[in-house]
Amino acid sequence: MVTIIIYSFIFSIGLNLALGLVAYLLQTDKITDISYAMSFLIISIVGFSFSSKDQVDIAILMLITAWAIRLGYYLMSRIKLIGKDDRFDSFRGSLKGFLGFWFLQGLSIGVISICFLTLYSIDDKPMDAFAIFGIVVASIGLIIETVADYQKFKFKKQHPSKFMQTGLWSIIRHPNYLGEILFWFGIFIMGTSVFLNAYFIAIISPLWITLLLLKVSGIPLLEKQWKKKYNQNKAWKNYYNNSWKMIPYVW
Repeated sequence: MVTIIIYSFIFSIGLNLALGLVAYLLQTDKITDISYAMSFLIISIVGFSFSSKDQVDIAILMLITAWAIRLGYYLMSRIKLIGKDDRFDSFRGSLKGFLGFWFLQGLSIGVISICFLTLYSIDDKPMDAFAIFGIVVASIGLIIETVADYQKFKFKKQHPSKFMQTGLWSIIRHPNYLGEILFWFGIFIMGTSVFLNAYFIAIISPLWITLLLLKVSGIPLLEKQWKKKYNQNKAWKNYYNNSWKMIPYVW
């Protein structure tokens, strides 16, 4: 298990730094997000090839494959529509800034992969109530994220300068992030029965993506951009003040 996790870190960081250099030299944002999904897909397929290929392993492979293909297609379509990624504007001319971003992306892929690689390394896992519940949670997360992204893509295609406040976005401001967090917690829950006895370090994977989205590169950056762009818009202020951040009726 330790060996394949180390190799996954080497692969994900190395691949992303190499692609980051290409992106910097070409000054393009079109390979940033597709590399994220592609890295997970490759790591999952390789991890599965060394697994016992039990029912849980097959379910994990199917879920991550569906997640990666869906996300990769969406992000590729989105960057074609919007042209560039605003996250790079503050350091677009800095090689250090570019590679720093890509290093963090590669590191995050490695950390998030720990959970499913750990599960792949455990033979003959039971398809018990925990595994089934995890599949349900991950599937719900994938559905929420898919619907939210589709709704926003369709809206932005018709109204590129307006803010989104319809569909799932009328209830909470970040339904796509809610779906993402649910997906990775679902993967973790699938292995609860084995993680209770050992390998509980796998909890770092869903906690890491949650931390990134809530405190680092997700909500903070996005809401900062929104405030800068829509701060004079009374409708946006009303939406911001009266909508839930990510969990309806809670937060």
